[in-house]
Amino acid sequence: MSTAYIHVEKASDMQTQWGSCSPKGQLTLNPHLVKAPRDCIDYVLLHELCHVAEHNHSEGFYRLMRQVMPQWEKVKERLDGMAYFYLNDV
Repeated sequence: MSTAYIHVEKASDMQTQWGSCSPKGQLTLNPHLVKAPRDCIDYVLLHELCHVAEHNHSEGFYRLMRQVMPQWEKVKERLDGMAYFYLNDV
């Protein structure tokens, strides 16, 4: 069984991504994520947790994403559309 550890990074250190997952399962989250709607936060968390099982963006990764959040593409599109405002405090 894999274990994931969550770490919130300084805002200045994560300018272009919402989260990441290290090979050891450490999740790093952008603190600006808390400004996003709940489903967008869920998407980022699930995306990074899927990397604990699939460490790349292979077909297996996307299959797992569809299993845990079938509508992930719509949620990602919504989050991407709001990213500028959340990341720049607009």
